[in-house]
Parts: sequence; structure tokens; C-alpha cells
Amino acid sequence: MKIVVIKIDSLIIQEHHLEIIYSADKFKFSTKIFYHGVSFSGLMKKYSQAFIQGIVAHIALFEGMKLCSLFPEYYDISVIAEYLEHPVLDLFVTIYQGVFGQHWYENNITNYQQPEIIYSQKLGISQTTNILGDNQTILAGCGGGKDSIVAMKMLEEAGIPFASMQYSHSVYGKADFQHELISQVLESVQPLQKHQISIFDDFTEFPFLKLYFPENSGITAPETPVSIFESLILMLDKGYNYLCLAHEKSANTGNLFWDDIDKEVNHQWGKGLAAEQILDQFIQENLLTNFKYFSLLQPIYDFRIFQNFSKYPEFIPKIHSCNVQKPWCKKCPKCAYVWLGMMAFSQQSIVDKVFKNNLFDDVDLLPTFREMVGLGEHTPFECIGEIEESWLFMKRCLEKGSTGTALDMFAEEILADTRIDWQKIEEKYNYVYTTEHAIPDWIFEQIKEQL
Repeated sequence: MKIVVIKIDSLIIQEHHLEIIYSADKFKFSTKIFYHGVSFSGLMKKYSQAFIQGIVAHIALFEGMKLCSLFPEYYDISVIAEYLEHPVLDLFVTIYQGVFGQHWYENNITNYQQPEIIYSQKLGISQTTNILGDNQTILAGCGGGKDSIVAMKMLEEAGIPFASMQYSHSVYGKADFQHELISQVLESVQPLQKHQISIFDDFTEFPFLKLYFPENSGITAPETPVSIFESLILMLDKGYNYLCLAHEKSANTGNLFWDDIDKEVNHQWGKGLAAEQILDQFIQENLLTNFKYFSLLQPIYDFRIFQNFSKYPEFIPKIHSCNVQKPWCKKCPKCAYVWLGMMAFSQQSIVDKVFKNNLFDDVDLLPTFREMVGLGEHTPFECIGEIEESWLFMKRCLEKGSTGTALDMFAEEILADTRIDWQKIEEKYNYVYTTEHAIPDWIFEQIKEQL
């Protein structure tokens, strides 16, 4: 089966949520985005109906990118075209090509760049405005993992006021359960306000792809880029000027270089510094002039993040990072990697209470650990650190007395190589890169000692 046209059929702004209907030829899908505590009618009075419709149109455009997993020929955006401008279409292509490299690779697609974006009415013209008010509170994203908590603790200990933003997605399970997990993390920090977004999406949640396109590797979505646009509603509503996420330096490194298309494939591209700067510049130039988006952890690798996280052992039972079954499935690359990093730096007894198994002895995970340390075709397609970073973690685990089949493999095939300059590797990953980030100067000056 070949999908010719994906389309935004309708976009409705309700009082507290957005309803977007998409189609892929004869198939229909819905995405609903709920903003807890936000009144869209109030927002339209505060700014203007046309401006808020423009922001929402950008959300609908990028939420629709997930349907590009079907490799359509066209993306029909006619229903929202009047609220969009030419630069956003260029941005869409840039984001698509950055995020979907993995999807091309997994499906061995070498001759597809993007769908042709079509529309039956004229595009609009960019009209920027200011976020009203001068709220210096940082809106800090919180996904419930170790990165979020390290970033929020940095803000808190530096005396920088922040509010938290958490969101659930139906692809990860029940919304209430996801929000409850994140709320457990937030109990130990002091955000001035707590904001929630809940997304219900039947394209990603239902077994459509498996039934109709079983040969397709799966659904890819630009989760981080689209969340930036979704956060603008909260920023406009509360007058926040700064959006802070917690993406680490290793997000800039790809999983492999694919010779067939002469391009690096990076599962985390949407979290990297290049994507961060592109999105920040676009929003400032086309939507909100006094907006700033940055990652607080961009100057450091996971090697330092796990060290910083180890200062807060009380969070180990509260965090979650698994994208398969929250809080932990204990079978995926993300679970294995977080386990590895915590075993390297945190108190083993506390980690054991959470995971209850020695993942180093899990036969199913041995191929994953081999990929992590560079003994596979590529590193796992997950949000994890670089190859030599995993080396350092495993080396530390061995030095702490940890045991297991995966560590035996590492000792025999990596650690035994006397040519490895361990000091040089640790210097790279234990360094604070003071210029390779987009953190505002006044914030960086207050948090740099904590990095």
C-alpha cells in the first residue's frame, strides 16, 4: 500500500485543548492536546485570535510530521496555510530531514527527501509579537528523568526561579500515571508553578501501522521540536520568556554515518545544539521576539550528569526514563544505559532496590551492551551517551566491584586493549564546555560552578 497524501483535515481550538484531525488518504486520525489550567479564550483576548491561531497552526504542522513515517508524496496543509509563512516550511523540511534519518535507515530508504508540502490558499506573512509581561521565571521542562532533576536542582541551588512543565503522551500509557510519576520527582524541588500538558494521539497509540504497513519499521515523531511549539501556549499564558530543557552534549553525536546517503544518522538530532539554535532563531524571527530556548546541560556529557545526579540519591526511586513501559521495562537500551550510569556513580544498594535485577547478566541485553561500547553496527537508537562514555561507565563499575556477563565482555574486548588512553577519554567527558551552548550569559554565570 502506498500513501499519496497526508492532510490536516481540521483544527479546532477548544477552551482548554486543541483538536486536530489528520488523514492519510482514506484513513483518519486525531491528536488532542490538553493544557491544564489554560483558557484559550483568555489567551485570544490577551493577544489576538489571529495570533493564537497562528501559534496553534505551527503546532498542527509539526504534529503532522509523524504521518511522514508513511513516506507520503504530499502533505496538504491548506486548512492552516493562511496562518503560516514561507520560513516555517523550510524549517519543517530541515527538522524532518534531521529527525527522520533513523527512519530512512531502518527502512533502507535512500531516495526520499520529504513530502511535497501543498496548499490551496496563500500563505500568510510573519507577524512577530512580544510575550506580554516581564516574567523572569524559567519554564523548565521535566520529563521525570535524571537530566530534568539535575537541571532543576541547578536552577534551584543558583536561586533562579523556575516553573515546571510536564507532559504525558498516550503512546507511553495512561496520562494520569505519567503525570503521577513526574509529580513524584517534582515533590523534591520547588517550582513556583507546575504546568501539565496531556497529548492523546490515536495514530501512534493504535495498531494501525502494524496492521496496514507491517513492513514499516515504526512511527517516528519530532517529539522535542513539536514540544517547543506546544510550550509556547504556556509561555504566552504566563508571560515566561525563557524555555529551558535538559539535553546533554552527547545528543549532538550520531549513531552512525550512512554512506548510502552520505549523511550521519542521529536518533537524538532533535535534542542537539543545531536543532536548538534553529528552533530558537525561527521563533524569535517569526513569532516571539523576546523568547529564548536553551538546554541547561548542553555544556556537559552524561559522564558529569550522572556524577551530579549521584548527589541526590533520594531521586533514584522516583525518576523514570523508559519509553517502553514506565517506569522501567529493564529490557530496552534506555533502561540498560541509565542502569549503567547509575551503577557507575550512585549507591549500588539503592539502584538494586529499583531494578531488582543485575542487568549486566541479562542475556537479552548483552547485544545492547555490545552496541553501546562500539561492538555492533551502530550504537542503539535511543537517547544514550557516546561509545567511549559507556567505556568509562563500565570501567568504573568494574572498579567498584560490579560483576556480570556484560562487564566480562567489556573487560575482554575493550579494557584489555593497552593502547587506550583512559586519561584522555576521561578528560573529554569530564569537561565543562563553556562556549558550546546557547545558555543566556546571566544564567550561565550563576550555574557554571554546578556543572
